[in-house]
Amino acid sequence: MARARKPGEAPQPPTRGPTDTPLYALLTARRFRLGASTERVARNLALHGGTVAGDAAAWVGAARPPEDAPSVGLGSFAGTLGPRSFGFVNVHGQVAPLDAPLPALPRAGGLGLVVPARDALPDVAPLALARGLGLSWIVSVGDGDPAEVLAFLTADAMTSSLGIVLGPGASGASLRSVLGAKPAVLWGGDALARAVARRAGAVVVDGGLSSFLAHVQLFDAGVEPGAAVEVIVVGGGRAYVDDEVRAAALDARVVAVDERAPDELDAALAAAAAAHKPVVLVAGTAPAELSRLSAGDDARLLSADLRHPEHLRALLVALASPVVESEAVRTRPRVDKELAARVRSEIEGALSDHDAKRLLKAYGARVTRQAPTNTPTGAAKLAKQIGVPCIIAVGADERVADTPADVKRIAALMLQTAEGEAPSVMVRERFPEVPRVRVKVASEKGLGATMRVGAACALLPLTRADSLALAAATPARRSADQRAVADLLTKVGSCAVDEEVVSLDIELFVGAEPAVLSASGELKRR
Repeated sequence: MARARKPGEAPQPPTRGPTDTPLYALLTARRFRLGASTERVARNLALHGGTVAGDAAAWVGAARPPEDAPSVGLGSFAGTLGPRSFGFVNVHGQVAPLDAPLPALPRAGGLGLVVPARDALPDVAPLALARGLGLSWIVSVGDGDPAEVLAFLTADAMTSSLGIVLGPGASGASLRSVLGAKPAVLWGGDALARAVARRAGAVVVDGGLSSFLAHVQLFDAGVEPGAAVEVIVVGGGRAYVDDEVRAAALDARVVAVDERAPDELDAALAAAAAAHKPVVLVAGTAPAELSRLSAGDDARLLSADLRHPEHLRALLVALASPVVESEAVRTRPRVDKELAARVRSEIEGALSDHDAKRLLKAYGARVTRQAPTNTPTGAAKLAKQIGVPCIIAVGADERVADTPADVKRIAALMLQTAEGEAPSVMVRERFPEVPRVRVKVASEKGLGATMRVGAACALLPLTRADSLALAAATPARRSADQRAVADLLTKVGSCAVDEEVVSLDIELFVGAEPAVLSASGELKRR
């Protein structure tokens, strides 16, 4: 834990970030004017560093901040941080203008935490202390956009990684310009912001707060997900921890040591260090107490309190999670360039169902087998090739034909009522009604083409990780089906990018052998 500065001592040197901005002036300040109802801020400044000033210093308060001062807007008025920020802690500089509980300064480290308003999650400083995290900053942006703070921390020499909780002010467009330079783990936010974070290489946590904090612990200890680790249980609970390791599908050796025999723990830690393995130290005591048992400051130590099994479980699952895929790792489908060029030469602008499927087929996407005909006999011949039952369609009017006789009868009726000089029907392969899902491709301002599947979203072109994340958002439940859906989505995404699709709305069958059932959209005019 960082030591509080004593009266009369020289101030700690401030950390460095982007200069000549109100945010920089605020985060590197040591003197603060306080508005009404800031008693806790004054107490934290007195206990942990920083001074209260009456002159033109940085301002903290719930009322409207002065226009000429860098400020923390604790209330509804927007300050340099805020509105509804609860302040910040500069751990290395030992400055704490924080309107939240701060029993002690967290251990000084390289992790910068960026969080929204106080009601978004439990009090963050006690959480950091409980897990023994080594922090450089805690910064609350309230309901504001975190992009400027993230830019500051990206340039800050004391910050090596970022833990980010997104609030209502975050946007994908602004995040795109500030993520990617330092390792980051992110929780919350809308689907688009999460898609941007994934593309920037951040670990995007889909679980709850315990899962986020577990990934933050990995960053703090410098441990990669998927790394081989040694699990050391201090005292009782070896069998229970063994079961949790197996349940997380984590490849790790579990050893137990007697809490009354410090030499056993020293030997186990030395063996792990010799094998260049990080250590998960599990005991019925607080992580801060366990950290004192580590073999020096350079040990890659992850601690878990056995009194909180959900924390141990989240940590093991985070360790077992796959490594974040590089943006450059993309699978390119094989393309029938002749078919794609022929379709492009025949259409301009709007994509009908048939033309969209022809274009997608050029990229290897499985589409419904279908063909048009203008006679009942032709419909019967096509149905024989495609198989019955099948769909007979004219525009949006679709009817099911269960037998060859039904095909001729329904085709004859629909041709009689069809409009146009050369009426025709489409004979189309029929798929089960479930499971199905709608997929939409559209352009987002400042981000380019995106693909949405339900509430999930990804930027185009898709990486393998993007495709799998989108496939997981579909009703496909078997892992084999999800992998097949991911392959299909990759092909759809490649087609959308290469052929400059402005918009695309498709329905997919996502059971065994996924396929495009219907499609419509618009191409960019060349």
